[in-house]
Amino acid sequence: MPRARIHDKLRHAYLIHMMMRNTISPSDDLAEAIQRLQQDMEILNAIKNTRYLHTRTHVPKQGNLHVLWEYASDPAQHDHFTQMVRISPTSFSVLLHLIEDHLVFHNNSNNAQKPVEVQLATTLFRMGRYGNAASLEDIARITGSSEGDIVNCTKRCFTAIESLHDLFVRPLTPAEKEVEKQWIDQHLGFKGLWREGWVMYDGTIIVLFEKPGYEGDAYYTRKGNYGLNAQIGNIPSNLRIVDYSHGHTGSAHDSLAFEGTAAHKYPNWLFQGEEFAWGDSAYTTTPTTGCSTEHFQISESALSIVLEHSKDGSSAYGAFVQKYTTHMNMPWHVNG
Repeated sequence: MPRARIHDKLRHAYLIHMMMRNTISPSDDLAEAIQRLQQDMEILNAIKNTRYLHTRTHVPKQGNLHVLWEYASDPAQHDHFTQMVRISPTSFSVLLHLIEDHLVFHNNSNNAQKPVEVQLATTLFRMGRYGNAASLEDIARITGSSEGDIVNCTKRCFTAIESLHDLFVRPLTPAEKEVEKQWIDQHLGFKGLWREGWVMYDGTIIVLFEKPGYEGDAYYTRKGNYGLNAQIGNIPSNLRIVDYSHGHTGSAHDSLAFEGTAAHKYPNWLFQGEEFAWGDSAYTTTPTTGCSTEHFQISESALSIVLEHSKDGSSAYGAFVQKYTTHMNMPWHVNG
């Protein structure tokens, strides 16, 4: 049997009080008694919705997030900064500048929010934790916050970051495409139609922390875990993501999941002339996706390494997973 809440006990005690009072001193006006009871019940409901009746105990908070700013001020300590929030001080400053004026960080409450830089640092620190280290309790102790504040900071920062989606995830301009084509020329060592492949696609599995309760077998992957298939299209020079698709289960083949990308649905929106996208043998060859030939195998393999398997984490997938390990076991519930 679930434990009764204080609000329920209070309502029960009040009803007993009213019954005893009406029994001992019955009211002459029944309508007035009913109206008074209704008013009192409305007051109790208002208390229930706005007041926390349990005794609050003070939890000491003394985080060490403040050392982050000391690391940022000393170039010799920038590695420590990156270890904590997974990006460099320069990248942190740029991201902060892009989101700090978002309305989600401003409200009319008498209690001001934490500074945006603290909320962003808290969010990035949380994203960089994995396993037991990703628990809200541990993160709250390290950042000097409450568990609820960690959740609120994360929600606000993601709301602000997602508002930048269309600014970055979009087709490249002709000038931007030419930069990528020149990058292809430089890394292949010769010029040709291969330079027209200015974007590269590959799939990755977003691993779930447990087997979904609804149609769980559909999420089972060839790597022996449960996850979602995400398709990423990024440009080679800086690994910026310009196209993606998500929603397919882990058992879906890359060629099927690729059908959800803009490159497949709206090829004329992304490609002009002889332009195409690079993809490995998992993808079906189309007028806008090219696979390697035997003659070009060595050079194209070098591009594949940049896309997926670079040892220093400079690839689109390697960098993201290595930096933000919280995505290694996403705590999503799929139960129908």
